[in-house]
Amino acid sequence: MKKLGESLNLFFGRNMIYFMLFSMLLGWLYNDYYSNFRNAVPLMFGFMTFITAIKTSWKDLKNIFKNPLSLLCIILLQHILMPIFAQLLGHLGFPHNPALVTGFILAAALPVGITSVIWSGMTDGDVALSLTSATLDTLLSPLVVSSVLYVFIGHGVEINYPAIMKGLLMMIVIPSMLALTIHDLTSGGFHKRFIPYLGPFSSVCLCGVIVVNVATAKATASEMVNAAPALLALVFIQVCAGFFLGWLIAHQLKFTDPIKKTCIFSIGIRNTSCGLVIATGHLPIEASIPLLIAMFFQQPVAAFSQRFLLGSDGNKNLSSW
Repeated sequence: MKKLGESLNLFFGRNMIYFMLFSMLLGWLYNDYYSNFRNAVPLMFGFMTFITAIKTSWKDLKNIFKNPLSLLCIILLQHILMPIFAQLLGHLGFPHNPALVTGFILAAALPVGITSVIWSGMTDGDVALSLTSATLDTLLSPLVVSSVLYVFIGHGVEINYPAIMKGLLMMIVIPSMLALTIHDLTSGGFHKRFIPYLGPFSSVCLCGVIVVNVATAKATASEMVNAAPALLALVFIQVCAGFFLGWLIAHQLKFTDPIKKTCIFSIGIRNTSCGLVIATGHLPIEASIPLLIAMFFQQPVAAFSQRFLLGSDGNKNLSSW
């Protein structure tokens, strides 16, 4: 069973982009059925967060703070510069639709995405930094996401901030803290022993979250994209900007190659699944559309970044991942 689980983990890791695209298609085609499973999404998401964080210890977080420049760059670029850029894009394209602008800003305010760790590993990036930035950003997400929305949106759109914070606590913070504690209590043994069995279920949960969220947002997404084709272009620009900004800052600060790769993917890849859960549950439905579109673009742009921003150096380890 263990070897089967390891094989499934490897298979999912190598082909996750195809599973994600298939999940989007499934949710789009059968939205009437899968939209009924919205209540299961927080549970699936909490499980995914636990499995991702179980690879990290409290000590890893402590060690990053001994040389925090790269971590600070990731956090500040994500939650200050990118929301400013997102607000400009949103007002440029949709000045009279505050709900859509909220979606752009929420997409920029989200914590580091889980798959950034996978991309960092595949390209020989600094996996410890990637795991730590994702975990720390996740732990801070209730405060950070709510604060960014409040600063940039204020009361322009009806936002249930307590509900957002509660959802983030249940889906991300509590599972992360539990995972970090179990990792340390077992000296990493829990991950080594159980990840072959639990990892494939985490991948299935990721696909399930995507299916349900796409199904929930389909009707509004169809109407908005048909009414405003520029929405696709603006979201694509926003997604690309995150990857490019990560590369540019790391290049200018002369970070090592592993840290540079981690900056590209940590700043570029956001937890859009979490954002869709927030948007569809606590915001006007239009706010979910930029997140849904970003979900389509994020992994292909990550592949593009791995090929063109990193060149041959970013491709050398893909066959051995």
